[in-house]
Amino acid sequence: MRVFLFHEAICPEGTSWAQRYAECVEEAVLAEAEGFDGYSASEQHFAKGEAIITAPEVMLAYVAARTSRIRLRIASVNFLPFNHPLRVAEQVGTLDILSGGRMELGGARSNNPYTLDGFGVDPSLTREYRDEHLTIFGKAQSQGAVEHDSPYFRIPHRKISPLQAGHHNIPVHLSATSIDSHEEAGAMGVGVMSGLSILGWDYLQDCVNAYNLGADRAQPIAGSLTRRQALFSVGVNCHADRATALAVTEENSLRFIEVIMDWMTRLAKRSANYEYFAQIERIRANMRNLEALVEAAPYIMAGTPDDIIRRCRRLYEMGIDDVLWRIDGMGYEANRAAIEMLGRHVLPELHSWPEHPKSTLPAPPQVPGLAA
Repeated sequence: MRVFLFHEAICPEGTSWAQRYAECVEEAVLAEAEGFDGYSASEQHFAKGEAIITAPEVMLAYVAARTSRIRLRIASVNFLPFNHPLRVAEQVGTLDILSGGRMELGGARSNNPYTLDGFGVDPSLTREYRDEHLTIFGKAQSQGAVEHDSPYFRIPHRKISPLQAGHHNIPVHLSATSIDSHEEAGAMGVGVMSGLSILGWDYLQDCVNAYNLGADRAQPIAGSLTRRQALFSVGVNCHADRATALAVTEENSLRFIEVIMDWMTRLAKRSANYEYFAQIERIRANMRNLEALVEAAPYIMAGTPDDIIRRCRRLYEMGIDDVLWRIDGMGYEANRAAIEMLGRHVLPELHSWPEHPKSTLPAPPQVPGLAA
């Protein structure tokens, strides 16, 4: 099982944006030293201090220069019109070269009504934009050139650089929250990053099963086949004492639950594409009860090393290949302590578990182009 450190750059009270950016980089460097397999950064907009990484491609370029081994993944770029798919291809191709082949692309159709409204995106069209992005990136990655004509993007024949078409495939993953989106990701031949496990272990199992159903009949559209299932978890913290682990992450975790409750209830009322978000009401009664939230689902991952290993083993046996852990928002020293505890007492066990037979692994890193 691979483990990624995941950042959105949450700023606790008293932490400046500049300070938090610097801390995130140092935490990424520490994660590599402690054995983490990857580092991922999200694309968020208009979130004030809740999540301030708005340009993950810039953030990851800096982290790439400070690290040498860990995989790098945008998790996730918004597959929406304000991110033109050709620019995404160019940015990802550049990052892949500069990092020595460590880049992975994660994309999403957005679950944030403030982003959609801020950029004037119709929420009823986000699935179409998602599929267009994947198709155009697939042409760029497999052919080195794109020609595309649809109601959403009209692109005359253009050669795309610096994607290394035909020589090196960049793994592509899709953030998914609905059961249908999991099956669609599998059928499109991309990896999936499951983001709504707060609805419980059974809901996550339904998502895993749906992805496998789609993946078994995959027709890859993103330039190559990626078959991996990842799980986002937030409020991640690890301490020898379980009560301490929960106490340190409590304020940060419960605040995030409030944020997603707001986003999802708003979108559920506005578009049939997001009606399933109304299921979030199932957790409202316990949204201020961290202990209950931790026990009911793998969405918040906090506890002792043994607690986390046990929960990850359950995920592994369900079919999860990777975990993306948001260790963020607790304050710099607490974040570092969690990374160190997980690296020393949890990751060795997770790394000992064999890969699932049908899962794919990315190609080994290459020598960075600028260093050759």
